[in-house]
Amino acid sequence: MTEKKVLIVESPTKARTLTAYLGRAFEVHSSKGHVRDLPEKELGVDVKKGFSAKWVVRDRRVVSALRKAVKDAAAVYLATDPDREGEAIAFDLLELLGDGNKDKFARVLLHEITPQAVRAALEAPGEVDLNKVEAQRARRILDRLVGYQVSPLLSLVLAGRRFEGLSAGRVQSVALRFICDRELEIQDFQPEPYWEVEARFPTEPPFSAKLEGKLTDPDQVKRLERGLARASFTVEEVADEEVVRRPPPPFITSTLQQAAAGELRMSPRRTMQIAQQLYEGVEVAGKRLGLITYMRTDSVRVADSAIGEARSLIRDRFGKEYLSPKPRRFKNKRRAQDAHEAIRPTQVALIPEEVAPYLTPEQARLYELIWRRFLATQMADGLWRRRKVSIKAGDWTFKASASWPSFPGFTRVLPVGKLEDEGRELPEGLEPGLKLPTPELEFLEKATEPPKRYTEAGLVRKLEREGIGRPSTYAQIVSVIQERGYVRRENGALRPTLLGHVVTDFLREHFPETVREDFTAKMEEDLDRIQEGQADRLEVLSSFYSWFSERLEKVERELKGGNKPFRVLSDVPCPKCGAPMEVRVWKGGLYLSCSRYPECKTTRNLPANVKYRYRGGRVELAAGLAEAEEAPGAPCPKCGTPMQLKHGRYGRFLACPNCGATAPVPTGVTCPKCGQGELVERYSPRRGTFWACNRYPDCRFALPGKPIETCPVCKKGVLYEDPRHGRRCSNPECPTRTG
Repeated sequence: MTEKKVLIVESPTKARTLTAYLGRAFEVHSSKGHVRDLPEKELGVDVKKGFSAKWVVRDRRVVSALRKAVKDAAAVYLATDPDREGEAIAFDLLELLGDGNKDKFARVLLHEITPQAVRAALEAPGEVDLNKVEAQRARRILDRLVGYQVSPLLSLVLAGRRFEGLSAGRVQSVALRFICDRELEIQDFQPEPYWEVEARFPTEPPFSAKLEGKLTDPDQVKRLERGLARASFTVEEVADEEVVRRPPPPFITSTLQQAAAGELRMSPRRTMQIAQQLYEGVEVAGKRLGLITYMRTDSVRVADSAIGEARSLIRDRFGKEYLSPKPRRFKNKRRAQDAHEAIRPTQVALIPEEVAPYLTPEQARLYELIWRRFLATQMADGLWRRRKVSIKAGDWTFKASASWPSFPGFTRVLPVGKLEDEGRELPEGLEPGLKLPTPELEFLEKATEPPKRYTEAGLVRKLEREGIGRPSTYAQIVSVIQERGYVRRENGALRPTLLGHVVTDFLREHFPETVREDFTAKMEEDLDRIQEGQADRLEVLSSFYSWFSERLEKVERELKGGNKPFRVLSDVPCPKCGAPMEVRVWKGGLYLSCSRYPECKTTRNLPANVKYRYRGGRVELAAGLAEAEEAPGAPCPKCGTPMQLKHGRYGRFLACPNCGATAPVPTGVTCPKCGQGELVERYSPRRGTFWACNRYPDCRFALPGKPIETCPVCKKGVLYEDPRHGRRCSNPECPTRTG
């Protein structure tokens, strides 16, 4: 009789894949995630006893079943994920299931789930990495101290109750501050005019050249206009050059999330969910296969065997000329943990077209993205040719250029964006000294634009650049600030809510370190040092808590003394006593309360999508509230009674005081697409307020800004207030937009 062997992973899906590989030689079980954690209803950390933590079993039935499975086993392999969280799960399993006989337990690391990789891991088992466990414990305790001690204070200050559900997190707070700061930049941005000058030459083919630099002085523009009218245009220099475009490194977690957002329109969270499925294994032609390597990594290192497979495939499919001269290896950034390889296909020979029939559409698209990116790393550079022309007109210089591809290289499998001048044409025969025909001059008046809001992918890029968070936390950070109601997505970008601004300012004033990127990045480095055995958990936690506890005590003292340590006053006067009203929180929403409370207990409802301007501890709401109360009157379609404006969870609407019928707020503007419906006001948590045809879903026309009237120029679109560009026509071919 063979000895019983048990292998434990944390995921049921991974367990099914490994069962298919190992057959009857092993019993494979799942821990279903973490088996121990800090208690939910208490802090669970004794700061006076060396930050000792109270770890409680999450699901006793799971642990009981695992105990039964390993009781008579000769060997138990702990094959949880090869990162800090996985190491902590392995340690907890060892502690809970060991029962004094820990010698039969071994740790195995599965960086990819293929039959060969699993066999190799089982043949070289190791021990649980206690330094990695210490780093995970320190991270969990830090997060608990911030979350469970700041969050109740935040609720108490803003809502008057400790358990209002407001949340502050060690890493999420910095991400929220980035978004709020960007919004304040946009809010206070003042556009500045500038001019660009373009000369269009009537050659064959015609071409355009631009004046170097841009002009900011209207008088300078007039002088230039007079000077160029008398100038002759002569070619000064013609130069040809080669443009080399090199493939990017293979994916790490952050770059995968960014690419999936840009190319596949996947959120970071969804990207990681699909990547987890591809890593843990899917059915392909009747066999379960792990299609990609571990997806939480900050390393661009790739195994030599995988590089060899990729180069063989490139040589066979595309020819030797498409191979890079030598194997490409990329350098990791400073402090990259390098515990895992880059994200790549486990078998490069499994081309996307062959596996797609066995995958869901999302799985197929993400696998193809990973496969193409990895294959491109071992392909030749893409080569372009560029011709640059310098043209003199008196004292001024104009520049023109054109580029075209000469050898696609890696772009055969990984499409790249066009160069700025790609596709342009220049006439033959341009050479120094050639006098050009008189051009048509165009003075283009433009204005500087505000910085753009962060997208989810852009926020991940910012977090990575600042050293905040780790591959395993990026998606969670982006998701949690939206789930808490601090940020909402509007037209693909992240915009802070008023609640988000208020929370950020409270933390900025009383716990400034929690919203400083340098401090948060330093904490991440300290956790890395613990993992590397260069720092002690107690030392790191003590250093943090020395200043953190002082901040907590200061706010508590002010509250006990009857003071308000933080408040956000508005420009809205109390209708009873005239004092400024302040923003308060109730059940996750905001309302206005008289700042003289409890002497004056007047309150006022605050619509969810009201317009405002936030200015550090003060919010301008009066104009937004006045606009929110304005709506064209309309009779009830059922009983004819004049309808009243109401505010609900999904924005403004009209309600009949007689029969209760409701209707969207009308605009009086006819839908330009169907010509039958009317554009009405709508609201969604994802898009905010927008305007759409009331014949939806038969007509899906929608605008991001308030419609004003049918465009008097083209008669085909409607003029509307665009949030970014001001008043414009909805018709992209309208002369007002193309001229």
